[in-house]
Amino acid sequence: MKIIFLICLFFGFIYANERPTIALVLSGGGARGGAHVGVLKVLDEKKIPIDFIVGTSMGSFVGGLYASGKTPQEIEKLLVTTDWEKHIRTDFVRSDTPMRKKKTEYNYQGRMGLGVDVNNNIVLPTGVLKRQPMLLKFLKEFEHVSHIKDFSKLPIPFKAVATNIKNGQKVVLGSGSLAKSVYASSSIPGGFQPINIDGIDLVDGGVSDNMPITVAKEMGADIIIAVDVSENFDENLDVNSYFVVMGQLVNILMRKNANESIATLNDKDILITPNLNGFGGLDAHKYKEIIQTGVEITQKLYDTELKHLSISSSKYIAYKNKHRLKNQFISPVIDKVVIKNPTYISDEVILGRLNVKLGNTLDEDKLREDIMHMYNTGMFDSINYDLQIKDDKNILNITTTPSWDNHGEIRFSLGLEDDFDGHSDYSLKFGYTMFGINKYGGEWKNDFEIGRKRGAYTEIFQPLNAMQRYYIKPSLVYEDTTELVPAKTVGISKDGSLEMDIRRYGATLSLGAYMFDGYEFEIGTSFFKDTIDIELLDVRNNYDAIPIYASLKIDNLDNLNFPNSGVKADFVWTKEMDEFGSDYDYEQFCMNFEKPFNYSVHNITTYLKYGSTYKKDGETALAGSFTLGGLFNLSGYVPYSLNNDNMFLGVLKYRYEIKDGGFFGTLGTSLYAGFSAEIGNTWGYKESVSYDKMHKSGTIYLAADTILGPFYLAYGFADSKNHTAYLYLGEKF
Repeated sequence: MKIIFLICLFFGFIYANERPTIALVLSGGGARGGAHVGVLKVLDEKKIPIDFIVGTSMGSFVGGLYASGKTPQEIEKLLVTTDWEKHIRTDFVRSDTPMRKKKTEYNYQGRMGLGVDVNNNIVLPTGVLKRQPMLLKFLKEFEHVSHIKDFSKLPIPFKAVATNIKNGQKVVLGSGSLAKSVYASSSIPGGFQPINIDGIDLVDGGVSDNMPITVAKEMGADIIIAVDVSENFDENLDVNSYFVVMGQLVNILMRKNANESIATLNDKDILITPNLNGFGGLDAHKYKEIIQTGVEITQKLYDTELKHLSISSSKYIAYKNKHRLKNQFISPVIDKVVIKNPTYISDEVILGRLNVKLGNTLDEDKLREDIMHMYNTGMFDSINYDLQIKDDKNILNITTTPSWDNHGEIRFSLGLEDDFDGHSDYSLKFGYTMFGINKYGGEWKNDFEIGRKRGAYTEIFQPLNAMQRYYIKPSLVYEDTTELVPAKTVGISKDGSLEMDIRRYGATLSLGAYMFDGYEFEIGTSFFKDTIDIELLDVRNNYDAIPIYASLKIDNLDNLNFPNSGVKADFVWTKEMDEFGSDYDYEQFCMNFEKPFNYSVHNITTYLKYGSTYKKDGETALAGSFTLGGLFNLSGYVPYSLNNDNMFLGVLKYRYEIKDGGFFGTLGTSLYAGFSAEIGNTWGYKESVSYDKMHKSGTIYLAADTILGPFYLAYGFADSKNHTAYLYLGEKF
């Protein structure tokens, strides 16, 4: 037996040394790294074996996929067919976010805000781009090797390079979770949020070593094939935004250390530099063309620099068989779920949102989907899972970390409106919400506003169960608003308008339920003290208001201001009675409905508003009325100039996307042009209404989705020679 073993060892040694050991080193470069796939396609076609792979950033993603057993064709299909904007996100998936966060978004247009962390420090997010969507994508693509923790045991041995964000040192990752290692290597600083592995906060390896040739040499490579897709920095750059500055800084760091690494190559090594002029690191929509550049350069270099590395078909088949993945991952039957959760959200809530049944085979696709739904609530920085075998039981561990603003958020909002005809308004809002005031996830919300409306508001939102389906919400409010009302409302003229100052303070108690995601039902009652001043008439009246109400709200739009899909609708019933001590006596119903339809860069959005005061007794003309006028509310009419007890508005709005926001969403400033057709009017209690009495209006506009909220430059025109121009930013008036 000993002789046979020595013979096998001898022939194995001869086979191992009959050709040089070849290492493939793949650099970072964002979407330009798609060229790596083209290189791999030719190497595979020409039967050039790769013994191990080292990658940085995008090079670690492509290299990791190839090392895990994926073919170049499979990787190409993945890159070309994936909608990467679903995974490279600046914000949460809005249709998934809780209704309370959607209301906050409506009240605070734009993205201006700060967070309060678990130590009650005011903080900013650690990255523009969210970690969880991309990490879950990586977990899916590397699921077939998730059981392999030593990367040297992958079909092709592999290492990824990341950077310690605290000291800038290179960190070589050769074990653990392949998906997390690839994410760490790819997390551009200032872009993707860092990830913590083994107690170290890691970011993109390109910062420390974008061309990790020394790592390959340390692994014992005889010959290195290095592929450089690093982006050259532009010395004539127009420095005009945060993203330009960050991109240039990263390019300088990566280009500098890549050049230093390339200088270490010897005569036996091969450098492949695809022609990527005209392609940027964010051009993921051009992967097909980028991949082709890798094919072209490798084919060009084959005869002169690569041909001697090709082996025979039989030897290449043997090489492939040697590196074939033998132990495919099989999803286990789950015996136990363990929650490790330091957030204020209860373990019961997390378990309730995971469709994992003990005794059933784990469906990782469904698990990742459930995790993404939870992540979009905005309560978590990350939600990780891993599988563990202990005492012959399969344990699913779910580990959460608190969001960067886990204990609270501070929001700001600025709104400006001008009609270029002497009418302008502004709004400045400040809000603070404290999260997690008890085990059920209660919140304390506070808002302050100056401008057209002056006021303060505070509420306690208290869920009544761990799943937060039901809640109670007491609140206090003070408002001081100046409104334009038709002069005929107070009986002094048939034409014109008056300024009326309305002050209100009081309290509301609400009970509500979240029936489904994106649906909220609420009932409540209020007690308000109202004061109404009309200075021109020297009128001052005081009223007691005691309304009761019921509302149903639906909101699953993908974007509040420029939606492409979903529905937004409000249905509200309100009643006041003098028998209850109110000075008002009426019943009212109102509804708002919005539905977008999207066709590539074209969008048509329909709006419908209806309000009816169907019962009214006493002097209540100044209470509970509806207002039209202003942008997309009969745009040709001055804001708030149409006011009465009943209202109808129908709007058909067309939008053309001139420029999208790319991977940076709102922060990337999408640009639009469009027009609208509008019909509607207001009318008094028991007055008849017909089509002939409806006002017709239209708008042409330019718009942008900015960090401060929506921006519009518009011109509205209507019948009766009414027309109004608008400059509008942020707050909806």
